[in-house]
Amino acid sequence: MPRSIKPKHTERYEIERSPLSQKPTQRDIAGLLGETRDDLRRLVNYKNEFIVRRQITTGKNKKQRDLAYPTARLRAVHERLKFHLNKIKLPSYLFSPRKNRGQRDNAVFHIDQDQYLTLDLKQFYPSTSEDMVRSWFRDDLGMYDDVAGLLTHLCTIDGKVSFGSPLTPVLCSLIHRRMFDQIADICNNRGLLYSVWVDDLTISGRFVPGEVLRQIRAVVRGSGLKSHRIRYRTGNRPVFITGIGVVDATLVAPNSLNLKIRECWTEYHAAVTDEEVNFLIQRLLSYLGTARHISGAKSERGRKAADQMNSLRQKRNKRYLATEELYRIEREKQSKMTPVDTGPPPF
Repeated sequence: MPRSIKPKHTERYEIERSPLSQKPTQRDIAGLLGETRDDLRRLVNYKNEFIVRRQITTGKNKKQRDLAYPTARLRAVHERLKFHLNKIKLPSYLFSPRKNRGQRDNAVFHIDQDQYLTLDLKQFYPSTSEDMVRSWFRDDLGMYDDVAGLLTHLCTIDGKVSFGSPLTPVLCSLIHRRMFDQIADICNNRGLLYSVWVDDLTISGRFVPGEVLRQIRAVVRGSGLKSHRIRYRTGNRPVFITGIGVVDATLVAPNSLNLKIRECWTEYHAAVTDEEVNFLIQRLLSYLGTARHISGAKSERGRKAADQMNSLRQKRNKRYLATEELYRIEREKQSKMTPVDTGPPPF
């Protein structure tokens, strides 16, 4: 049977009970966003003054991404709208964007399965156009046209949602909620597990038929999006879900993390100065803590990582104490060598 996870979140009400669904006027929206109606209109007119544009390099392939995100007052509006959207209850299959759910939770949801199907939504944020945003505000939330238009102008940059805005993840998950729900229905009808991590979809079960993939891709196309990076895998070897490996009922850290830990140990044993040793201890504690979190504190790998972390902390404390003792001895030597000023003679 499909698993259900109770959300630990600030979600309070269904979308129909949101203040954004109560036919708000522009003044009502301005009040929710901590602005006046005229200030919001001026913000739309001078929106380019509050937008930062730059390029970043991401991923193993050094892919160039064009960022255009809000700053200053426009960013504050995005943050306040995000605050209200986060109060809307989300479906159980959604793991991100969501508070108190991490990559490990998404992987745990799919442990001990036989087959896995993963696929990505291609250009998920750039493909979410301002027409989709306006349609969601107008049709799903039932807003007046002028209110939907005002919010669309505030939420989008260059005709699409902003890649880099704090609002975009939750907004896109709500805009495409109907598509995600349709995919959930396809999986539920087959008794399959299904989760969403931003634009990564994972389906697992005893058997994932090819018809499921065809139906899912048809739903994605019908929603104006594209899917790619489609992979079928079995559970007898590590299946990586949002960066965490699943082998039967066990979670394993990715090879990249294990390689970093191995390289860091090598550098640690070759370190000479106190600064190098302290830096590498801190880095090892971070990597080992991540590996322990992924594998689980009670697992063999988790207990081994905990023992290594405790050993590193003890060695670091000993070095600190030894250094303090040397400083203390040095200060005592200097105080003995410094002549005491007794003042002028009495005659």
